[in-house]
Amino acid sequence: MADLFDKLYARFLNGETGRKDFESFKESLAHLSDQELSERMESFWNENTVYPSMGASRKQAIHRRLRLRINTPATTMNWFRRGIAVAVVAILSVAVWNLYLLREARQGSGTFLAQVPAGNKVELTLPDKSLVKLNSESSLSYAYTKGKRVVHLEGEGYFQVSKDKKHPFVVQTADLNIEVLGTSFNIHSYKENDFVETSLIEGSVRLYDSRSPAECYILKPSQKAIYSKGNGDISLYDTDNIKEMAWTQNHLVFESEKLGIVLQKIERWYGVHIDLLCPEIANDPISGSFKDEQLPYVMEALKFQYGFDFEITGNHVTITKSK
Repeated sequence: MADLFDKLYARFLNGETGRKDFESFKESLAHLSDQELSERMESFWNENTVYPSMGASRKQAIHRRLRLRINTPATTMNWFRRGIAVAVVAILSVAVWNLYLLREARQGSGTFLAQVPAGNKVELTLPDKSLVKLNSESSLSYAYTKGKRVVHLEGEGYFQVSKDKKHPFVVQTADLNIEVLGTSFNIHSYKENDFVETSLIEGSVRLYDSRSPAECYILKPSQKAIYSKGNGDISLYDTDNIKEMAWTQNHLVFESEKLGIVLQKIERWYGVHIDLLCPEIANDPISGSFKDEQLPYVMEALKFQYGFDFEITGNHVTITKSK
């Protein structure tokens, strides 16, 4: 039984738990008391060097959230029995903090690394006590470099930077540099996009293209800067902080965006692949929002709007013309 638990727990932490594996995992937990579960989790964690050391608070958080998700409401389990497990599996991965992703690689000055796969989000504290929330399919590295706190970001992150006037905090993404002393802001910079968005919540930030650092822009609260990766142009706009931070509250929002772009967001949000077999609707604009909703509900809402049919099989979604 111990070997089975270790095998299934490892798959669970790595986001590889399918429907049958999850049922087996639940069965293995049913035979353990709370104390035994805590001891087994801690032992497994400490014996695997890819994970950071586990303190009491971390162990309690995993235990509490795992138990919460094991006791899933019947309505959710009905979706599970119907084979639509992808949203549940994604939530489970988030519930244990994606701790398998928080890896510190001590390379010379001490670089902090974190990666988040599709369908997941994570909160972490950097070595300087700054707080970061990383969105799905994002990666981050952090290190002290020449007296500066330097972060390399790919994807989306919300930062609450600890104040340290002697050591500026710089986020580097594409060729754009965002430099602050202490503030909170959101950055959206996925590789497949030809732009980088920086939205300031509090404080102030200075933005500049590494190719022309003398030309910089100062961003004020409730402003957004859109940087073009192609020509290096930076444009400033007023924005809504609530909207910019919505994803940190598990709120998926889109306003007058093309359906094809919205489907890309859904792919990333739920960790699925979507095949749109009726591409003629890909450029249709759509506005909407979903908060803490499972994938089947989201797809049903879009189906009502566009009249298409869809099928969810594992982590694959196929959209076809309505018959």
